Amino acid sequence: MDLRIENIFWEEMKGDTSFQEKPTGLELLFNRHNFKHQIELRKTWYRGIKYGIEIGLRKASLEGQKLELNCNTKNTKHKEFVEKFYKLAEEYKCAIQYHPEIGMVIISRENTLY
Repeated sequence: MDLRIENIFWEEMKGDTSFQEKPTGLELLFNRHNFKHQIELRKTWYRGIKYGIEIGLRKASLEGQKLELNCNTKNTKHKEFVEKFYKLAEEYKCAIQYHPEIGMVIISRENTLY
């Protein structure tokens, strides 16, 4: 799985306690609480969320990726590079985008891949 997906997942799931409820007294008495079943439910829950993140990233717009890059860039030299890159991309009417299945691709205004 993509490292970006894992990072987003663990950042968003911090403190999540889904499917980790403690059994009630009656559940323990009648042996109705199954920890193994709860663990399987949690794993399925996690896989579903990761799959949703993967779909979201795959369908993310160029504008969304641009905003994410701007928010995550801390170094002033990196910010300067990004701004110059955006100016060049606008001038040549193209963009470089990360596609999770293909890798880095160049996209023209007509959405054709090079």
